[in-house]
Amino acid sequence: MTGTSTQPPDEGVDHVALKPGQTIGRYEIVSVLGQGGFGITYRARDVQLGREVAIKEYLPSALAIREGGITVMPRTTKMADDFDWGRERFVTEGRTLATLHRVPAIVQVFDFLQANGTAYIVMELLHGETLEDRIAREGKLKAPEIERILWPLLDGLERVHISGFLHRDIKPANILLDAEGSPTLIDFGASRAAMAGRTTALTAIFTPGYAAPEQMTSAKQGPWTDIYALSATLYHSIVGKPPPSAFDRILHNTCEPLVDLKPAGFMPGLLAGIDAGLAVAARDRPQTVAGWRPMLRMAEAPQADSTIMLGKAAAPQLQHVPVIAQPAGGGGGPASPQPTTRPGASNGGALGALSVEPRAGGNKRNLAMIVAAVVILTLLGGGGYYYWGVIPHGPDPETLRIQQEAKEAEARRLKAEEEAAKLRAEADQRRRDEEAAAARKQQEEAAAAAKKQAEEEARRKIEAELAAQKQAEEEARRKADAEAEARRKAVEDARKAVEFVSGPFDRFGSTLNLIGIKGHPDEVRLQGVDIVNDPALHKVGAEALAVQPRDLHCRQTDRLTDGTPLYRCLITQLNAKQPLADVPDSDRADLALALVKNGLVLASCDAPRSYADAEDDARQRKASLWGRVNVPEYKRRCSK
Repeated sequence: MTGTSTQPPDEGVDHVALKPGQTIGRYEIVSVLGQGGFGITYRARDVQLGREVAIKEYLPSALAIREGGITVMPRTTKMADDFDWGRERFVTEGRTLATLHRVPAIVQVFDFLQANGTAYIVMELLHGETLEDRIAREGKLKAPEIERILWPLLDGLERVHISGFLHRDIKPANILLDAEGSPTLIDFGASRAAMAGRTTALTAIFTPGYAAPEQMTSAKQGPWTDIYALSATLYHSIVGKPPPSAFDRILHNTCEPLVDLKPAGFMPGLLAGIDAGLAVAARDRPQTVAGWRPMLRMAEAPQADSTIMLGKAAAPQLQHVPVIAQPAGGGGGPASPQPTTRPGASNGGALGALSVEPRAGGNKRNLAMIVAAVVILTLLGGGGYYYWGVIPHGPDPETLRIQQEAKEAEARRLKAEEEAAKLRAEADQRRRDEEAAAARKQQEEAAAAAKKQAEEEARRKIEAELAAQKQAEEEARRKADAEAEARRKAVEDARKAVEFVSGPFDRFGSTLNLIGIKGHPDEVRLQGVDIVNDPALHKVGAEALAVQPRDLHCRQTDRLTDGTPLYRCLITQLNAKQPLADVPDSDRADLALALVKNGLVLASCDAPRSYADAEDDARQRKASLWGRVNVPEYKRRCSK
C-alpha cells in the first residue's frame, strides 16, 4: 500500500505509464502501484537517500496524453487552460501537504516537483490494508477498534483544516491501517475536486454515501464537509454498511441514527456525536473538529454541571464469629460457652476481651486443674523472665555474621543495579547521539543536495535568461534593420514608380492632393483622394512630380459640402512624345489614381472602385504610405 488510493485502474484510461528504470528528478521508477482517470501512482526509489517512496503523477486522461513515452501534453489547445489550471492546483496540494510534518494519521509528503510537462508529489511508501478491506474481511468494527481509528484521524484532520486545506474524499478506501490498526489518511483529492467544478471533461470524484450534500452543489465547503465524510465512514464501520447517499437523504431520509440502533459496546455520547456529524444540513453539523471532539467524548468525560443518579447502597451488617465452635453432632450435650464482647473492646482483641462462664454443675476437680495450670504458667513465666532479664547474655555471633553478610549482599546488589542503570543510560545516550549524528548527516546531505540542485537550477535559469536576452536583442536588431531597409526600399520604389508630372504648376499645396495652377486663384483639390498629414512623404512626392516634364489638364467635376471644388487632372505618360500638350486625354493618366497606386495618398472614402482597388494593391506592395500609416488610423479614417 502507498500514501495514495489504490483503487483498480480505469480500464478506459488510454495513457501509458512511465516504464521501470525511467527517472523523475532523483527518483527512479520501480513499478506502477495504481492508476485512474486523474493520474498514475508509482513505486519509486530515491537514488540519493536510498529509500523507496510513492510518487503520484498528474495525468488526467480526459485532458492529456503522453507523447514519446515521457512528455505529458494537453489533448487539444482548447483543453490546455484546464490542464494547466489543474496542474497548479495539484502542485498547491503537494506544497500544502509537505508543510504538515509529523501530523498524526496523515500521509507524509517528502517532495513535489514539475517535470515532463506535468507535476509529481513524492510521498511516504506505506504498508497495510485499507479500512474498506478490513470491514470486508472481518465485518463490523468493535468499540476499541473505532477508538483506535477515530482520535488519531481527528488530530490529523484538525491540523489539515488549520492549514486551510480540505481532504474532500474521506472514505474507508482512503484510510490505511497498519498491523496495530493505527490509521493513516491518504489520497487527498483537493485538486480533483477543484477540477471537477472547472471542466465537464472530468467526471465527479465524490463517492455516494460519504460525500456531503454541499459537494454535489455550488454551496460553500469547509471542515464540516470532511466531518460528514468521516462520520459516514465511522457509521459504515459500526453498522457494516454506509449510510444512504446525501442526495437520497435530501429527498427522503431513511438513515437510521446510531443512537436508535444502539450497537453493543459503544458509549451513547460517541454515537450521538457521529449522528450529529451526519446531519444533512451543513449548519446542523459541528463546524470544526475542535467543536466536534467534546461531543464524541461526552459520555466519557461528563460536563461539570451534568447530573449523575446513583442507587443507594445498603449498610453493611456486622456479624460475630464464635471463637469456640459448637461440637459437631449437638444432641442434648451441654452448651459451649459463647463469646461476648465487652463495651469498648475491638473485634479480635486480647484474651481479656472475652469472658467464659462456667458450665452449670461444674466440679471442683476441673477447677483445681485450672488453678494448677495457672501456677505452672506463672512459674515458667517468672523463670523465663529471670533467665532472659537477669542473667546477662551477648549477641549470637552466627546471627551477627549472617546479618552482616546479608547487608553486604544487599549493598552489592544495589551497586550492581546502579552500575547496570548507568551502563543502560550511557548506551541509550550513545544510541541517541548516533541517531542524532545520523539525522544531522542525512539533513546535511539533503541540504547539500538541495543547495546543489538550487545552484544548478539558478545557473540554468541565468543561462536561459541571458540566451533569451541575447536572442531578443538579436531579433530587435534584425527587425530594426529590416524596417530601415523596408523604408529605404519603399522610398526608392516610390521614386522609381511615381509618374512624374510637369506643367503649368504654380506651387504644390500642403498635401499632395492640393496643387496650385498658374492663373487659377485657388488650389486644385484632386477628386477621389484624402489628406495624409506626413511632411516627409509630401516632400518625396513633390520632388518626384517635378523631376521629368509632363503636361497637365485639370477640370472641375464636383464640390465638397463646404463648396470646395473638386478637379480631375490628367497627365501625360512617361513615354509620351513631344509636344506633350498635343497628347489626347485618352492617352493620358489620372493623376490622383497614379498617386494612390504609388502609395503617396489614400483613396477617399467615397472614391470610385478603381481607386479602392489601387489602394489595396499599394497596401499589398507595402508602398511608401503603408510604412507610415498604422492600421487603427486607417480603420478610423472612414468610420464616421
